[in-house]
Amino acid sequence: MDDQPTPDSIKGVAALNKGIKLLTAIADAEVPPTVRDLSDQTMLPRPTIYRLLAALTEAGLVRQSSGHTYQLGATLVTIAHRALDQMDIRDIAHEHLLKLRDETGETVHLAVFSNDAMLYVDNIESRERVRMKCSLGVSVPLHTTAVGKAYLAFSPQDQRDSALERLRLDDVTGHSITSRDALRAQIAEAAHRGWTTDEEENERDIFCFGAPILDRRGNAVAAASISIPRFRLRPMAEQVYVAPLLEATTNVSRILGYRPNLSGAKAKAAVAG
Repeated sequence: MDDQPTPDSIKGVAALNKGIKLLTAIADAEVPPTVRDLSDQTMLPRPTIYRLLAALTEAGLVRQSSGHTYQLGATLVTIAHRALDQMDIRDIAHEHLLKLRDETGETVHLAVFSNDAMLYVDNIESRERVRMKCSLGVSVPLHTTAVGKAYLAFSPQDQRDSALERLRLDDVTGHSITSRDALRAQIAEAAHRGWTTDEEENERDIFCFGAPILDRRGNAVAAASISIPRFRLRPMAEQVYVAPLLEATTNVSRILGYRPNLSGAKAKAAVAG
């Protein structure tokens, strides 16, 4: 009997759900919303919104700004930052990468930037007999890999330029980029379309597609890729490989607080760089 919900607990849950709905509406608004905007967005009556806003403001989760509009409060921002700091990118991404492997049938990698290279922190191997294998903890060059180029394309411009200046553009396979200008051009193209390729540039007979995983500012924190033996590369690659890759990386990026409407600005900044 003690586990049965009481009228007060039911009301409390309902109020909590309305508060979360209100916070989400404020967070998603392109400009700070008014009470009227919030009522239109959430379909909650204005007296309810005023009451919730008062409670949320007192708790520091919301603050009232000029023009009787509302924004997220400092307490909520602090909580969000702490939550992000506690997230492990491998744990967050793994289920999405597993789905990506199952959809494409090919080996999938997750890599992070480390010491001017990309460090593999997760990989899910293809079930095919012939497949690319890669051990965790292996570092690969930025300029020869799809994950490296994806990371560079969506890094802040000053960090990207600094990394590019330090890079040794070694020819790893005979297909590798050895021109800084050519690499910049590929990075600009990747920033515009959102994904990259590695056409046997890091390992012979292996073709890769890569895409960045972005934080709430639209900056790359990691990158994921699909690695396919050249002989098994299927036609209509953008539909077969790139579309599910972008779905996976976008889903992970959303968990990290990214919103796709920022991508245009990031792409323009990267192209300009």
